[in-house]
Amino acid sequence: MINNNKDYKNLFLKELNKLQDMEGPSYLYDPIKYIIKSEGKRLRPFIVQFLGDVFNNNPKDTMNAAMGVELLHNFTLVHDDIMDGDDLRHNVATIHKKWDNAHAVLSGDGLGALGPIFIGKIKKNTLDILIRYNEVILEICEGQAYDMEFETRNASVDEYILMSEKKTGSLFELCFEIPSLISDDYLQFKPQLKQLGRNLGVIFQMQDDILEMSTSSENMGKGTSSDIERSKKTILSSMALDCDRDSWNNLQKKISNASLEEKKLMLRNYYTDTDIIKKSDKLLLNFEDKCKDIIKSLPSKIHSDMTVLLNMILKRKK
Repeated sequence: MINNNKDYKNLFLKELNKLQDMEGPSYLYDPIKYIIKSEGKRLRPFIVQFLGDVFNNNPKDTMNAAMGVELLHNFTLVHDDIMDGDDLRHNVATIHKKWDNAHAVLSGDGLGALGPIFIGKIKKNTLDILIRYNEVILEICEGQAYDMEFETRNASVDEYILMSEKKTGSLFELCFEIPSLISDDYLQFKPQLKQLGRNLGVIFQMQDDILEMSTSSENMGKGTSSDIERSKKTILSSMALDCDRDSWNNLQKKISNASLEEKKLMLRNYYTDTDIIKKSDKLLLNFEDKCKDIIKSLPSKIHSDMTVLLNMILKRKK
């Protein structure tokens, strides 16, 4: 087993904070430095670091991969916040709110350019990793496109899962795939690791949806009302649609003229009274079982470490 007491986050932040020394136009770099120093879970680089140790990968390759996925994640967040009109991220103002849309678009582009620089520094299977990295960027864009499209129409559970696989699952998948591409011993298990990451991404998104309906904006670290205002589709809304389309459509008519707080209360009551939350939790557990089955298909010597990683992701509160 690896050392579970290793402070992965601070090791990563030490590397990330080196970007605070970047020189150039403040119009570009001030917002970039602002977002990378903001408080965040840093879950995606943690996965890369953790698996890098499990697979005994080169530490420099692992850190460059961790930097690449985190910069990609932040690049998508900056642009998503503009599109979704979110004013908070990690309990602080988003870039477009603190500055304006022009700063946010440019700094997001800058973050998107920085990520591949670190990926290109990986010594093992560099071209394959760089190609996959860019494929995932496109897949995330596809997921965001579905997210925007679904604001104007209903989305079934299957459509929601497809959106979640692309928007969230694809980057989780990459976090599991890159360590396998760097590894000498675990490259053969890349298909299983990719699927494990993708499933975990869907779980993460479903957790987010359920938490947002039961948690305050302050605890989530971001605004939640905008999702309701923009009719964002969640596992709860898609499950409600699939279970009883007529009842769900009637509720939409009732809440159309309600205030945001009234809408949230009515939705929460509906999801509870119709067991939508329980049904969504059941689907989430189904994905968890799939993850556990994949871990069983991996070499027995890493079962314990992989289970630790799985449980850390599953037990998140925000």
